Amino acid sequence: MTSSRPPVATNPDSPLQAPEKLTHDGTHWMVTSSVGEGRKPGLGLVPALDKAIAIIEYLNWQPDDEATLANISSALEITKSHCHSILKTLQEHGWLRFDERAKTYALHPGLLGSVSKLLAIPIIDIIRTEISNLVSAIRLPCVLSQPMPDDTFMLIDKFHDPMRIEVSLPIGFRYPRDASAQMRAYLAWMPEEKIQAWFQDWKPVRYTAATLMTQKDIVGELQATRQRGYARSRAEFTDGLMALALPIFGKSGEVEFIINCSAPIDVMSALEGDVSTAMRRAVQKIHQQTLARLPRNFRG
Repeated sequence: MTSSRPPVATNPDSPLQAPEKLTHDGTHWMVTSSVGEGRKPGLGLVPALDKAIAIIEYLNWQPDDEATLANISSALEITKSHCHSILKTLQEHGWLRFDERAKTYALHPGLLGSVSKLLAIPIIDIIRTEISNLVSAIRLPCVLSQPMPDDTFMLIDKFHDPMRIEVSLPIGFRYPRDASAQMRAYLAWMPEEKIQAWFQDWKPVRYTAATLMTQKDIVGELQATRQRGYARSRAEFTDGLMALALPIFGKSGEVEFIINCSAPIDVMSALEGDVSTAMRRAVQKIHQQTLARLPRNFRG
């Protein structure tokens, strides 16, 4: 997919399937992906590099037994010969491994060696510690996402109590730019000109019957977000799921990450006050430790 956004329906009143869904297996709730592939190449400036990144993202999503050359080539719309060359190059660099028996590809731990510096970023350790403490206290799942240059949000970590509610989305999952909770947490404390710029190429997508479909309604919800001190989505992106979200600012004052906690709507509705208070306290601790520069109207 080019931006993890489903196509706009011909009939705007017909809900589309959101990229995630809420299910129950009889013992606990699970938030899972409702789409089965990574983005197709075409976003970058260097085609070969763009295709290589698309392949890595695809392998991060797929079960190992489905990651054959034919499947990768077909899903990403890359010719088999070109796809094979990229796979072999990534394999030579230790980023992929190839199973001769099953004829499948998978990510190799050698990839971690090339990005090991990311594993030691102090702010990530601080955030992970505080969110882990938060999840232990509220016993609801939280995910950490990062705003991307195309305004989507990449899931970079997740924290949950698997005995109650489990988030099964893969690391690298892309929430679309209009995923309601993340989008509101991202935009709410921005200057007015940046909010208006975000709307310039926005097209409404009805993910559920509750999705807000006009700029006026969304701007009103951004104002409500600032007033209450956190973003909220009530089954607007995923049927049956309620989410609360907060931005994590960096030293430059920009939103660097977003923390998002979710649960079935009846569960979160009953706990909203306690959960939002605990989330704001956790974000405040993160900001204090990272010396973040906060917008003047941010109450966290």
